[in-house]
Amino acid sequence: MLSTRIVLRARPAFAGVLLFALALAAPAQPDRTAILTSPVSSTLTRAVERRAIVEGLTEPIQNLKVTDLAGRDIAAEVEPRTDRGVVTMNLGVQKPIVLKPRTIGTVVLKANERLVLPGGVIVPHAPQPEGGGAVKPAWFRLTLASSPMPAPWDPQLGRYVTRLTFGLRRPDTVPSTLNLAEPVIVKIDYQGLTATETATVTIEAPGLENEKTVDLHFTPLTAKPTLLVRSSISDVNLELTALPRLDVKPARNTVLGLGLDTVAVAVTQVLPDGRNQPVARDTAVVIEVSGRAQVDDGPLSLRAGEAGTRMQVRSAGLGPIVVRATADGVTGLATVQQRFPTGPLVAALVGGALGGLARRFVKGARRSLTQRRIVEGLVVATIAFVAAVLGVGYLGLPPAIVATEAGAFLTGALTAFAGVSVLETLSKKTARTSAG
Repeated sequence: MLSTRIVLRARPAFAGVLLFALALAAPAQPDRTAILTSPVSSTLTRAVERRAIVEGLTEPIQNLKVTDLAGRDIAAEVEPRTDRGVVTMNLGVQKPIVLKPRTIGTVVLKANERLVLPGGVIVPHAPQPEGGGAVKPAWFRLTLASSPMPAPWDPQLGRYVTRLTFGLRRPDTVPSTLNLAEPVIVKIDYQGLTATETATVTIEAPGLENEKTVDLHFTPLTAKPTLLVRSSISDVNLELTALPRLDVKPARNTVLGLGLDTVAVAVTQVLPDGRNQPVARDTAVVIEVSGRAQVDDGPLSLRAGEAGTRMQVRSAGLGPIVVRATADGVTGLATVQQRFPTGPLVAALVGGALGGLARRFVKGARRSLTQRRIVEGLVVATIAFVAAVLGVGYLGLPPAIVATEAGAFLTGALTAFAGVSVLETLSKKTARTSAG
């Protein structure tokens, strides 16, 4: 009986101890209504909801895509909500949250402005982990600065030029040790313009020291040339602006050198995409010529309501001629190559030799003078060719025609035949005078 009573008394005590131990081991249920009231636990990240206000978010949440850095949709995990104009998210997932507009917008690049591009990535963090600080969101945003803008025309390159500087901005209130787990990669494509290919931009970390610069050389094809910027945290279309330019266009890219040829050069003020832009008032055009050449026309100007003017440039040697035009701070240039008149000159000499030779077939001509006639024909053809190219003479052939091989041959043949005949006539008269 004694042992029986002892067992009966011990059972309640053991049961109480067991219940107390189980109560201590059981986890406390999280308070899902609290916002940022306790630090994040690394072991309970997925089980505990930590809702936080996302400050600086102006885009309605329904217009945003919510993904991770790999582009996977995580809206169900972070549960974005809007309450009284305030957006909150569950930061208990402890992973970067990328917010991008569903519709890619267009931003016009302006001078002296650092743009914060749409979208970004939220990184949960605890400002005071040692003191039990609450979990808060830290925005990482992609930034862009362009200079110069509007882009100026580089006449040497024949393109517009500007520099694009991409960076990553981190809030000043978060610790400098907080970074993204992987770099941000930015790719650039073009719409309405042609440009030299740009390399992919990789931004390793926030801060000015980690910014990356891209030199952009482009030519607009439309009134609104646009860069298509795509990255892991932001997508946007950037509309470029550019200054008008002077289009300097010679009628030909090569001319006969040694002063034997001229070329017409048109100077036109155009918009970035190539459309003519008439000036609002009379504007003087300053012409600079480098190389052995000269401008045949006097001072040039663009008249009010007109976009272009013309001039004549005459060769004076060999080598390149660079014509630079400047009007109201806008510049353009073109290059014309002077070449030795080998082809036309040879054609003129061949024509001269044949013209002199043809004189021997005239009735009464002495055949013993054939060689002399050929030499005389060459001399006459050379003189006539140069005179005709310079616009001096009575053949009535335009200098541009004479400067061709066919025109030079015709000039040489006709002048040689006529010149040799005249020389023979003068020679006979001289001989008679001497004999008399």
